[in-house]
Amino acid sequence: MNPELWPVHALVDGLYAGGVRRAVISPGSRNTPLVFALLEHGGMELVSHMDERSAGFFALGMARQTGEPVAVVCTSGTAVANLYPAVVEACFSRVPLVVLTADRPAELREVGANQTIRQPNLFGSHVKWACETPVPEDRVSVALDLRSLALRAGLVARSAPEGPVHVNVPLREPLLPPRRRESSGLFELPALEGQPAAEAPCAPSALARVEEALSRAKRPVIVAGPMRPGALAHAVAHFAARCGIPLLADILSQCRDAEASVPHYDLVLRADAAIEPPDLILRFGGEPTSKALSAWLRKSRAEVVLFDETPLYRDSGHQATQVVIGDPTPWLERLHVAAAGWADYLAAWRRVSDAAARVLSLPGALPWFEGDAVRTAVGALRPNDLLVLGNSRPVRDADALALPNAGVEVHANRGASGIDGVTSTALGHAVASGRPTLLVIGDVSFYHDLNGLVMARQLSSPFVVVLVHNGGGGIFRHLAQAERPDEIDWFTTPHELNFAPIVRAYGGEHLQAGDRDALLDGLRGGLERPGLTVVEVRFPNDESPRVYRQLMVHIARALGVEAR
Repeated sequence: MNPELWPVHALVDGLYAGGVRRAVISPGSRNTPLVFALLEHGGMELVSHMDERSAGFFALGMARQTGEPVAVVCTSGTAVANLYPAVVEACFSRVPLVVLTADRPAELREVGANQTIRQPNLFGSHVKWACETPVPEDRVSVALDLRSLALRAGLVARSAPEGPVHVNVPLREPLLPPRRRESSGLFELPALEGQPAAEAPCAPSALARVEEALSRAKRPVIVAGPMRPGALAHAVAHFAARCGIPLLADILSQCRDAEASVPHYDLVLRADAAIEPPDLILRFGGEPTSKALSAWLRKSRAEVVLFDETPLYRDSGHQATQVVIGDPTPWLERLHVAAAGWADYLAAWRRVSDAAARVLSLPGALPWFEGDAVRTAVGALRPNDLLVLGNSRPVRDADALALPNAGVEVHANRGASGIDGVTSTALGHAVASGRPTLLVIGDVSFYHDLNGLVMARQLSSPFVVVLVHNGGGGIFRHLAQAERPDEIDWFTTPHELNFAPIVRAYGGEHLQAGDRDALLDGLRGGLERPGLTVVEVRFPNDESPRVYRQLMVHIARALGVEAR
């Protein structure tokens, strides 16, 4: 028995008191005491993941899906550094993670000891809070300290703005701890429970100024950026419908299917539709996906009221004329305003959006290309399904072209918008929810997280991947790099990877789809059976920009404007 390590159990008790109910564990030697303490706690849902980088993103997906902090636990050394990309994404997408890293004690640092790096404060400003615990030893004061630090970690991760925290735990050998039942007589700790800081409602004085701005407005619009499913997204959608205000809802806003939604704003703004500019903009959620919308907002001279739950508000265009901090949900639910002309303004937006929708439905206007594959896949989902969109082209194609059905949750890693770890994040969502999940992802991003497919063995529900394979980096064909065609391969990184045997090695089914009907068949079949199904669709690398150019010509013509 090694009683000096018993306080590690107290650390796990603190995590539980702080709201942590799940942990993703990567194997190692130095984290042995942490693993056994988690196993013996009895109240934790534990998942083993052999790859730390993918484990971090898997935990992120679980935390975002459940709305609760998830611990990710690893051994010392470079294992810790592999968590960095997920920590960065959790920071900027406001997802509660507790990063619990085992370490060598101080006497083994800076002396050449194996598997020892500079772990304290490794994640720098990308965590909300970081601490290093004392080395566990057989003293009540140490156990209380460990438990208190772990409690604080859970509470800080859960408090607005939610985000990652780092608890570094130095541990001495021998590493095998006593069983909890054998050590419970060493000393008893008093019960502990904690609650995060409640999110305060917006200040009445700030809301009064917003109401006064609404009373003056002739052409208000609501911009709903990325939001999680929940009360705020619901309140925004109902407020827009009740008041008759155009709702420009991002694909990640959870309210694109709302009654007042103008779903094809990206296309009509790209086509320079003759829409009068707004005189008041109410912004909710994160930064919009659409570059056309962001550019249009920057050119606007309207008052811009930006709502955010914390003073760390998101306004990259520096457009806000008023920032309202707190939870606006109660205010949105009770306020009912309407003014002459608002209905006409909403009708004008709907006319141009409907015109774009009609163009999309015309035979031949939208050929079979990667954007149509994304649109088709998103449209096939049913209420209660989950959708996770990869970065680069999938999220942009979905934002421009797709209409999710009511009740479909839509997620993406848009905090830092990396292409790494997307598969693991989606698997975290799927495992945590137990719901059918669709991931739409590009081939380069899929390649970056092939290790993440190992968690497909944890699935109890259908998990379908639509793999949009354009030979690598097709987004660069839409960007300035395309002006240098002789050097474009340095950016698109063409490859000839055959994903089929890799998918099968992880126990998945791999299908190839060459048209819409085959894609729909693969999707529908995959969404009916538990486990991993990958439906791969292949397109030329340079096709998407050409299709979009032609599509914009058709939409501009339908809107009666001259195409650029």
